[in-house]
Amino acid sequence: CSVHRVLPFAMRPGCVLVFLAGAQQNPPAWPESVQVFGPGDAGIAEAVNAAYATNGGKQDHGQFSTKNFAFLFKPGTYTVDVPVGFYTQVLGLGESPDDVEFTGPKGVYCEEGTTEFTIGALDTFWRGAENFRSTSTYSWFGGSSGMLWAVSQAAPLRRVHVDNNLLLFQYEEGDAAGFASGGYMANSQVDGAVSSGSQQQWLT
Repeated sequence: CSVHRVLPFAMRPGCVLVFLAGAQQNPPAWPESVQVFGPGDAGIAEAVNAAYATNGGKQDHGQFSTKNFAFLFKPGTYTVDVPVGFYTQVLGLGESPDDVEFTGPKGVYCEEGTTEFTIGALDTFWRGAENFRSTSTYSWFGGSSGMLWAVSQAAPLRRVHVDNNLLLFQYEEGDAAGFASGGYMANSQVDGAVSSGSQQQWLT
């Protein structure tokens, strides 16, 4: 026998249970919090900066926000800089990280949550980025340049190809390298140097 509906029943020997799902819309009907971009799309900078104004910025702005954002980028080259705040995910949609390339001075980046000496990046949680290539050359501090990802836990970095340096902390004068502490990076390639700074509890 075959069963095509999910109902309480006693299975008999030889029965086959088939779960039939309704046809899925392709592409999906994304909620407003999810945006999919192509290389020629207008308004990318406005969208990512508006999200950052809500869930990012100094003094850990957005730390307890009820908003969340996901930005998905189709294969191609993007000159826009993408700041990543709380509850924000940035993802490339290519088969390889090299299929989605960010060529802006900063590219995809995460600054420490506050320049207050006793906090720095200690609360820079709950965000992620994956599956893209960064050619960022921005000079962040003291001559240190490249891609900045100054986080502390719950902020994974996956499948990224960084052409230059990767900075895992952000130094402001007198702030002990921002106390960046904890994070995760997997399946990534950094052609320059990885600067850990104050990082500890970092899993790679």
